[in-house]
Amino acid sequence: MRFDERDRVVKAPDSRDFAVYKAVMAIVKKMKFKELLSGTKEEILANAAKSNAKGRHYKMPADGKAHYTDHLIQGAYHCLEIDTDIVRKSRAILFVFGGGMVLGSDSGDVGLSRKIAKITGADVWFPYYPMCHEHDMLENVKMIAECYEKMLRYYAPEDIVFLGFSSGGALILDLITYINECNDSGGSIPMPGMLIPISPGSVPVNEAERRDLHLIAKRDLMIPERFMYTAREIMCCGHEVPEKYLATAHGDFRNAPVTHFYYGSAEVLYAFAPVYAESYRNAGAECVIHVGKGMHHCFAVQYFIPGCKPAFREMMELIKEYYYKRENE
Repeated sequence: MRFDERDRVVKAPDSRDFAVYKAVMAIVKKMKFKELLSGTKEEILANAAKSNAKGRHYKMPADGKAHYTDHLIQGAYHCLEIDTDIVRKSRAILFVFGGGMVLGSDSGDVGLSRKIAKITGADVWFPYYPMCHEHDMLENVKMIAECYEKMLRYYAPEDIVFLGFSSGGALILDLITYINECNDSGGSIPMPGMLIPISPGSVPVNEAERRDLHLIAKRDLMIPERFMYTAREIMCCGHEVPEKYLATAHGDFRNAPVTHFYYGSAEVLYAFAPVYAESYRNAGAECVIHVGKGMHHCFAVQYFIPGCKPAFREMMELIKEYYYKRENE
């Protein structure tokens, strides 16, 4: 895989020489996380359903550590607003979790959302979008879009940052494509101020992407190569879904705000980083690819793993610096 000389690729903090990180990754390898996403579509969905039944679903927090508001989306789904003060701030983050479109949010995501809110001084909106057990990818994009449109009632679009990891990162990128599609049909949905997708995926559509996936796959501790092919069938959920919402890296990124991608070079999804960079270039949009050498899937958001905190801090600083510049324009 190769980037174009015009692409902006920068180093993200890594932990290659950190002994504790290596020990933790050895434990992760023994946990056989890959097995959860291995097998046929039916086997993956069955495994995910068992995991989801153990508490991976919406629940209004009762910890008193923040002010929580539940927004009902499409009359059926929840979007949790997390504010560190009772009064809303003037800025907000739409934070979308990952899980391969089959695993729901776990209990730690609310704590992470609260941490992000405290560090950045922004309200965090956390949507519990439906899984692809019964819904397709485009249905999920539309649910996230409605969350965003609701946020626009309270915040200027420039004061909203999209942040998402794994499939959540792909969803916020699909949302850019969806906004363009709506606006081409006569809509007037404004773009947000900034995007930070962490380890966003895509489905492979050509031989070069399939080759790069295969070359990186043996180093990935978390996502099996085969899942990137099975994912297409899962995300369609028996429906006709436009290719641009499945092969997200080939989406329509016209008018997209500055986007900071975070990848670990040892994750299979890194194969799509040059594809995203090319799509952004072709759309006349700006992106920066932050690469943690030798790092694993979604490392930049996993601050609780020894060695990953510097990348998490860097990402939070990007958001804080963006808001600082907004306030001082």
